[in-house]
Amino acid sequence: VAAVAVAAPAVATVAPPAAPLHCPLTTLRDRLHLACFFDADSHPLARHFVRHYATVVGVRLERMTFWVHAPTTTDANGVDDPRAYATAAAAAAAEHSLHAEGVDDVRRISSRWSDKLMLNVTNEFIKALPRDRWLVFANIDEFFYFPCDMQRRIAERKTTFCADMEDRVAQSRRAVELREAPPIDEQFPVRCRIRQSLRPRGQRPTTTEKITLFLASPAGRPHRQYKSPHRLFSQYGKLGRCNNTGSFSHYTATTMYVQAIEKKLRNFRWNPTVEMDYRSQLKLLRADAPLC
Repeated sequence: VAAVAVAAPAVATVAPPAAPLHCPLTTLRDRLHLACFFDADSHPLARHFVRHYATVVGVRLERMTFWVHAPTTTDANGVDDPRAYATAAAAAAAEHSLHAEGVDDVRRISSRWSDKLMLNVTNEFIKALPRDRWLVFANIDEFFYFPCDMQRRIAERKTTFCADMEDRVAQSRRAVELREAPPIDEQFPVRCRIRQSLRPRGQRPTTTEKITLFLASPAGRPHRQYKSPHRLFSQYGKLGRCNNTGSFSHYTATTMYVQAIEKKLRNFRWNPTVEMDYRSQLKLLRADAPLC
């Protein structure tokens, strides 16, 4: 009688885990600082922001510095100022959220809002850093990521890093309210390139690249300084060139951001190009149609 062939038992195979797309800046942890200047009305983002930079990027809580912009509601003569952009209650809520997450260095700014104010405050902060420190300077709605080969890049004397904005929107692809939970990336899982198509064809595209990380004083030279919210001064030639790390998440597809744009357009004067961009964003976010 012929022997009956017995099939060998199936051997389960387990695929190796996928390599992570991003990693915390572990090797910089003792020299890494985070700075953020934000309007008090954006305080619902604060807890999401701190948790992201503490866990995903690896910034220690004691190395985080926040300026909460909350101008007084009266001018020097005690007259109500209609351009006041945030209330004392919003500022208190912002400070409470940050302290609750373990952040101690929270400073309130009451001067009139402008990009110049933000850059002056930030540049003075940079000048006070030890020369070997690294800085992440992000808006409250900007969540940066860094690839897992950063140690190699830094060893190759890269001192300035940048990335491109990637808008994050809700599953409905419409502006929705930001909630305290679940995590922000779960609330806004869809990735879009909204800002890249804001301006009409033929016009210079909106700037969507931002500095995400830099060494305060490369090779012992004078401290880096911001020229604009998106650019540092070109102080160091090749040494200061931006090394691109991919994209970062930009969370502005919210009803809170719609209100923020409305206030900016109502209370402040902008150059025509910036005003056009804000109005284009507002029209898109208000429309009862998918954002992307």
